[in-house]
Amino acid sequence: MSTATTKSIISPLSSLSAAGKLDRSKLAPFHSPFEGTISLNMSAKESVNSPPPSHKGFLTIFQEESGLGAWNRRWCSVQDNKIYYWLYPEDQVNRNKVPHGEIDLRHCKTDRVAIASRLDCARPNTFVLTVLKPAQPGDRSSIITESNGKTTQTKFLLSADSREERREWMDVINRSLQCVVSWNH
Repeated sequence: MSTATTKSIISPLSSLSAAGKLDRSKLAPFHSPFEGTISLNMSAKESVNSPPPSHKGFLTIFQEESGLGAWNRRWCSVQDNKIYYWLYPEDQVNRNKVPHGEIDLRHCKTDRVAIASRLDCARPNTFVLTVLKPAQPGDRSSIITESNGKTTQTKFLLSADSREERREWMDVINRSLQCVVSWNH
């Protein structure tokens, strides 16, 4: 659950009209306890009216292997603002199997996932996620990664089996990204 706090100060200056004169109609009554300055603390909490975005299914992920690009079909799950992927669906159920990889949506460079342009990928039903995070020792530039020593940018190309599945995946990921942007998770 996330919380945001805002502090506002209401002063008599907010009662000035456009002409710069004091507008008595905006002031509190003469015997009001609200005369002067009021300090106000507000707090907001994330409402859990619906479950967090989640989705499971197969995606084909473009990955670098031995300096070359390859498409690998993976079982994927969106949960906790991350996309986890395994080799097989059973691997997710088996608690002893760690994910084969993950994409942390909190580091996503854009606030919406987009359909991949034909210049980036001719494979149908492909969408792209660009992740930007601080560079780690050993990061190097490759087909999908650019590293300048300070930051590392990775472009993930993800392909669904059909147009409808691509739409479902993009909707779930965009809702997750909206949560990340709104609540800074």
